[in-house]
Amino acid sequence: MKRLTAILFSTILIIFLACKADSSSDTKSDKDNPALNNKNEEIGKNVNAELSIPGLRAQALSILNHRLKKFPDTYAIIDHNLWEYKFIFDKEISPPGKYDGVWIDFKTDHTYEYGNRSVVEGAGRYNYHLDRGELVIVDNDQNKKPQEFTVKIANDVMILQGTSTYNDRHIQMKLENVTDKIKTPK
Repeated sequence: MKRLTAILFSTILIIFLACKADSSSDTKSDKDNPALNNKNEEIGKNVNAELSIPGLRAQALSILNHRLKKFPDTYAIIDHNLWEYKFIFDKEISPPGKYDGVWIDFKTDHTYEYGNRSVVEGAGRYNYHLDRGELVIVDNDQNKKPQEFTVKIANDVMILQGTSTYNDRHIQMKLENVTDKIKTPK
């Protein structure tokens, strides 16, 4: 009986040690291996390279279409009159007056136009989600990447802060609500 107990105990001990050795090798993940970690970073770079402007645009258009179906409302707070750019912060603040006469016009049909004085320079589609305070804009120009901003509006001032969705966290803008008179030549 003692011999059977000893064999049983040693068998259980061997199985336990074998299981413990397997589980300790499982806890050492690929991210702990510097060689694989560098390889994963390279794969990430390649994925980002492939997900360039066409990929980002496809993703943004899918999101935009979904939001337009689910949240079809427009808001006078954003589509009333034109918005003139006062400054843009993109790693450094723009000089005063650089954007005089540069405007964007959000329409009630979820489209927008932008330009400088009387010249319309482009257009696209947008969705403003009031509850989340998010603005997604996709330009009609296939070479321009989409953008998403967090929106803060008070009185006739709108602040746009870029989000990480399309890698725009470094951008902030201040716009003022103005009348159509801005479209007249200077």
